[in-house]
Amino acid sequence: MEVRPRESIILVDDFEALISWYCDTLDFKITRRFEEFQYCNIENTAGIKLAIGLASEMQVELRDRKHNSVILQFEVENVQAFLAFVGNGGGSVVSPASYNDKEGFWFGCFADPEGNSHWVVDRNCP
Repeated sequence: MEVRPRESIILVDDFEALISWYCDTLDFKITRRFEEFQYCNIENTAGIKLAIGLASEMQVELRDRKHNSVILQFEVENVQAFLAFVGNGGGSVVSPASYNDKEGFWFGCFADPEGNSHWVVDRNCP
């Protein structure tokens, strides 16, 4: 059976604020917005597709999001600069930029304004 990619979904408490943050800070664009419920598809120029959905409409009670078992990972050219940019743009740095000597790559972790954690690595990450 073939499995094809779709957008990853981020459930949130403040629907409008999180759409704005992903679009304004991480340069995503709205590709589809539903009027009958609070759900919005977004995509960036690199082709990353995400969706923002209102958790309460999906009957999901959000808890401590730093304990999520599924984490989105992004690749950037400069992890240190990206984390500083996110920190200045309303997100937070969860784990500062660190260098893996053995594999030769930079990595770190940031969270959006609601605390959803995402990993970030440079192109040398295996």
